[in-house]
Amino acid sequence: MNANEVLIDLLEDNRRRLYRAFNEMSDECLAWQFETGANNIIVTMWHMGRILDVFLTLQALGLASEEECWFRCGWAERTGYDPRGFGQNGWGILTGYTQEEVKNMPSLTREQALGYLNDVYDTVKEYLLNTPMEKLETPGIGFDGKYSQYQCIQMALLDNIRHLGEIFAIQSSWKRQEGKMEKPLDTNPG
Repeated sequence: MNANEVLIDLLEDNRRRLYRAFNEMSDECLAWQFETGANNIIVTMWHMGRILDVFLTLQALGLASEEECWFRCGWAERTGYDPRGFGQNGWGILTGYTQEEVKNMPSLTREQALGYLNDVYDTVKEYLLNTPMEKLETPGIGFDGKYSQYQCIQMALLDNIRHLGEIFAIQSSWKRQEGKMEKPLDTNPG
């Protein structure tokens, strides 16, 4: 298995795991916040899509932001939301957003959140399938060429994997809060 195939395998594994969890979650769980100011699952999914979208389009390939899936696939138009200029480096990926900027984000439906993430995953997968490793090893345009295209995609994908763990934690907290989770066994019989 080459490096491209490893990234594709991780991408698809993350998608499968997300689908399994996502399909059993209610809309209430997807929108629930653990605490004031915390992100819900829908916002976390949007971030997952955005970071992969931006890191492939802008950082790895150096394309115009209009080439991001958010714009190219019509998500900005459908939601009326242009994230450019917000947060860290103006990337609009949620990182570095103020609470006010998070509040001004559109409330995505489950179908929109999953649809956008799928568009991004499909785009990244297609790029990896059609790009030789030699090309992926060349410097990305972003980060002043410090990282290869491969590393730009890898960083964003690893962030996605980490955030899937966050989604599982939010789901588990919601279940406990709703009383829908069995209490742990008492392992101390004393």
